[in-house]
Amino acid sequence: MSTPRTDAYAAFLGVDVIGHGGGRAEATVVVSEDHLNPHGTAHGSFLFSLAGIALAAAANDDEHSGVVSAVQIDYLRPARPGDALVARAELAERLTKEDLFVIRVTDGDELVARATGRANRRTRA
Repeated sequence: MSTPRTDAYAAFLGVDVIGHGGGRAEATVVVSEDHLNPHGTAHGSFLFSLAGIALAAAANDDEHSGVVSAVQIDYLRPARPGDALVARAELAERLTKEDLFVIRVTDGDELVARATGRANRRTRA
């Protein structure tokens, strides 16, 4: 587990990050009015950002800099104001130079979105 680094974008969105590196991390947030689209549900880009924040935290540690190179997301149900979202990123496969992750965004027991991501693994200088 590495020392947490400041993620200004996560802070801007009101997202808290728990755990950094080691192939696992969580990003949590309560959906607010600031996160909504014109339909009154959480904007897709906000859900994408939440998943990406968890992925980046899981891919980076004291030894490696994980540079995210791809993310694919499926939106499964809308998130609404007051929903307490948790994005859990977990290492699924470790390849020679990159890691593959699965990220699940949930509200309680309900799956809101599921993403997969790829991060190039580089040794920190």
